[in-house]
Amino acid sequence: MSQTAAHRPRNLILAQLPSEEYAALFRHLTSVELPQGKRLSEPNLPIEYIYFPNTGLISTDALTLTGEQVEVGVIGREGFSGLPALFGQPQMSHTVIMQGAGEGYRIRASILRAEFLKPGQLQKLVHAFCYLQFAQITQSVLCNRLHEVEARLARWMLTSADRTETETLHLTQEFLSQMLGVQRSTVTVAAGELQRAGLIGYSRGHIRILNRPGLAERACECYSIVNASYERVLRRTPPGDITYIL
Repeated sequence: MSQTAAHRPRNLILAQLPSEEYAALFRHLTSVELPQGKRLSEPNLPIEYIYFPNTGLISTDALTLTGEQVEVGVIGREGFSGLPALFGQPQMSHTVIMQGAGEGYRIRASILRAEFLKPGQLQKLVHAFCYLQFAQITQSVLCNRLHEVEARLARWMLTSADRTETETLHLTQEFLSQMLGVQRSTVTVAAGELQRAGLIGYSRGHIRILNRPGLAERACECYSIVNASYERVLRRTPPGDITYIL
């Protein structure tokens, strides 16, 4: 994957930087493959690099001392991993992992923080992305506590599809059970119900959304609440691209 200063990445934040701000970052960006399962940062360890995905899906997972985990947020090309490092917090208590394979760029956290502290478009974009993460993660607390697995699964599929901009997801039931914090058998039942209703197709770790409106009806209200925040902050522009509204 080649990169030139004139060619902007698909990552929305890098793509929307003014030329001068992007040039300051350009020489420090390294193109990287982001395979599924790659850990971008570990709990209570320094955040050395920040990753800007062009494609793929980043997952932020809360962990227990016994190793159990629940997903609290996902990131696509609208954002990046390692947000706490920009606010002077060099580590976080969660794990950040590639939930769906992709590619993108990485940069040392210290370099990006230095640029972030300068007034400019980067600050505005980071603040907008921070708001979206806050909206998503806080709603996940309510969702995981109050809503049924099938509704949460439908919400998760729609959210992941939105962030990756594809109706096909590549995940096993074991991975889904970890993300939702439930038994694998519970996910099997919930996914089976959605498949029998003709809303999704599921086979050997491949999930395809077949009926988005129908799946949205099965999802809990958390999907529409968070999605409304994304629609306020992100604008779709022809021919089908997305930009931040600043």
